[in-house]
Amino acid sequence: MSKLKIFLLSSIILTLYSQTSAQSEENFFAEDTAGFYLPIEGKMVYCDSLARICPAYELYRYSWTPLRVNPYGVQLESMPDSTYIDCRDFVYPTVSNRVTSNYGWRWRRIHQGIDIGLDIGDTIRAPFSGRVRLVDYERRGYGHYLVIRHDNGLETVMAHMSRVLVSVNQDVAAGEPIGLGGNTGHSTGPHLHFEVRFLGNSFNPIKLINFETKKCLADADGFYLITKKDTYSNSKAIQQAQNSSAYHRVKKGENLSIIARRYHTTVKRLCQLNHLRQNSILQIGQKIRYR
Repeated sequence: MSKLKIFLLSSIILTLYSQTSAQSEENFFAEDTAGFYLPIEGKMVYCDSLARICPAYELYRYSWTPLRVNPYGVQLESMPDSTYIDCRDFVYPTVSNRVTSNYGWRWRRIHQGIDIGLDIGDTIRAPFSGRVRLVDYERRGYGHYLVIRHDNGLETVMAHMSRVLVSVNQDVAAGEPIGLGGNTGHSTGPHLHFEVRFLGNSFNPIKLINFETKKCLADADGFYLITKKDTYSNSKAIQQAQNSSAYHRVKKGENLSIIARRYHTTVKRLCQLNHLRQNSILQIGQKIRYR
């Protein structure tokens, strides 16, 4: 074979290789920007590219999942000593300011929000701008509920609605209607269960909001300072509640999945605490440890 033929053949091979490499590199970056996987609760969960621009994404350690209300596992002692939260776009979420149940111990467990009495069908609005992270229904718990992660780093949980008006990954503006008042789930009357959380850990909403005046307790510039000393002054009580054992007595029709959803835990965790298998058949009256 002549040198000219060898040169021409080599040029063709190099050209084809370069095109293939370029296509492979292009496909790689296309796949990389389209989505990726994150280890969440022991599973590799696919997250679309929207997650990369979600509110406070770096603050939440690049986690964006619709699996649970609190999937982060951030302990109170490891939280920042203080964090400024931008509250300049705050909108009170309901027409009513009638608090029917406060934050704290209730029925031998921590009630992690405030209940606001309202009428079925009343409009519920987003308190800050952000993106909807979770929409779900719990027959024996929250009823129709949602979780919004806000641009300022807070997350709010709103539950017992008759209808949710938004969907997961939807951007919402402060004051935008997100649901209608209801009496769904484990509820004794029409009300909105309202939680405020930072890095997954709830704190008493009255630390942030004056429910009588419907105003945010921000400083003159519109910022609120979250501190472990003040905002989480009830941290010891929460830790005691989290660390102490608690049991559920099985009722007719209940299984591990239903019990896990009620207490905001996982079937895997229930199995670990009770030495059960995921397909174990429960007996009516059986005691199941959930904490």
